[in-house]
Amino acid sequence: MNRDPQADSPEWWLRFLMLRFNERIPDSQRDTYSSEGKPATRRERLDLLWNYYTGKPPLPQVADQYKPAFEKVMRKARANYATMSVDVMTDRCTLNGVATATDNTPDGDDLARQIQEASNFAALHKDVQAYLFSMSEAYVMVIPSDGLPIMTAEDPRWCIGQPDPLRPGRLQAALKFYRDDIKDQDVALLFLPGVKYTARRAPGKTSVRHLDLSQWEWDGQPERLPQIAGLGGIPIVRFENKMGMGEFEPHLDLLDRIMDTILQRIVITWYQSFRQRAVIGDFEDDDSGNPVETGSLIDEVAPDVDLADVLQADPGALWKLPEGFTFWESSQADLTPILNSVRDDVKEFAASTRTPLHIITPDAANGSAEGAALMREALEDKVDDRQARMTPGWLSVFALAFAFAGEKGRVDGMRLLWAPVRRHSLEAQASAVSQTTGVMSRREQLTRIMGFTPVEAERNLQELISDQLVFPQSTPER
Repeated sequence: MNRDPQADSPEWWLRFLMLRFNERIPDSQRDTYSSEGKPATRRERLDLLWNYYTGKPPLPQVADQYKPAFEKVMRKARANYATMSVDVMTDRCTLNGVATATDNTPDGDDLARQIQEASNFAALHKDVQAYLFSMSEAYVMVIPSDGLPIMTAEDPRWCIGQPDPLRPGRLQAALKFYRDDIKDQDVALLFLPGVKYTARRAPGKTSVRHLDLSQWEWDGQPERLPQIAGLGGIPIVRFENKMGMGEFEPHLDLLDRIMDTILQRIVITWYQSFRQRAVIGDFEDDDSGNPVETGSLIDEVAPDVDLADVLQADPGALWKLPEGFTFWESSQADLTPILNSVRDDVKEFAASTRTPLHIITPDAANGSAEGAALMREALEDKVDDRQARMTPGWLSVFALAFAFAGEKGRVDGMRLLWAPVRRHSLEAQASAVSQTTGVMSRREQLTRIMGFTPVEAERNLQELISDQLVFPQSTPER
């Protein structure tokens, strides 16, 4: 493939997007990270954030000469609080379905539900959120097929899109990498408006850090995508998190501080688990000027006494030493200040990320009800904000799916059916249903108060009607 392609040609876009995988991070953004392992490129930044999320953050810092000896200990000092701050959000943020004007049934659009089931949407949208909240961006690709279109969650380390500055939410071009293990090749899918190009690299070569355009060749003819011509022509949608940062990204120094303190606690425990003992006495020199050992002193006083018998570790043993000699025993290190400092740092991380403290430290579940409610409200407000930011992207995803299914008209009046973020006890839910009877419809009570999905609510309503037919209420006696 030509190394110097013409502007706006497929080769030019392939090279441009390949280079964007490893584009340098601005110096102002690099100040977010500590000097140890500071990422220099987009790829390194995403790898670093993903490692924090998956429990493989950089090892705590120690002097270079101690790293070989402390490597195993440093691994034990790693704590995975980043995962908790992300998973507590994905657990609260659930997209049940889509309602459209074409299929305005209470339980959502039937075609959308079929596409969701074919794509395993329940797991897919959780994966998208994990990518988004941990690495600050995520992608969803819609794949046309003979039957229903399929949605896939795309890792931003292997997928990238160029936003269109004149059309927010649209992409000018997109590129996805994947590995063809059968042919032992890297494959690149390049999407330009209305066209899909496929390129392959020579077998055996795999790397997105050192990309060489001459290693790639186009595979077959480009594939036209006329179904999505009016939707930007690119079947990939980009999601971006608030401020373009991961949820825990501004707090990496705090996470490192927690792990450094844990390492100090482990080292102190290892080296001061046992009391240190010493013998205090006047060790005079012999005639040759060499220090006289304790055993020699005992030999002079009692030559027939064996030192091993004298210093026997037995509860009933009585040690007899020469005059002037005493034993000294160190006190154990007090780990309470270190443990308290870790707890304080964890509380600071929970407050900074608006993560309920009982998620991180179970003993916080015994706190006051008002404090727990305030922490829960902070999390719910954050999830509401992230849902608002994701809504345009998911609407675009379903619009693409409807277009590939030949039902482009379903996008009119389309709205998302988010599950309630707030969770209440069954007693509180029943009380709310009782208090809102006559004000809210039964279906609204089931979905908004009881937390039923639209399908569950519709099925429950049908069962209530059946129950009334089979078991009619008897007239109370007067």
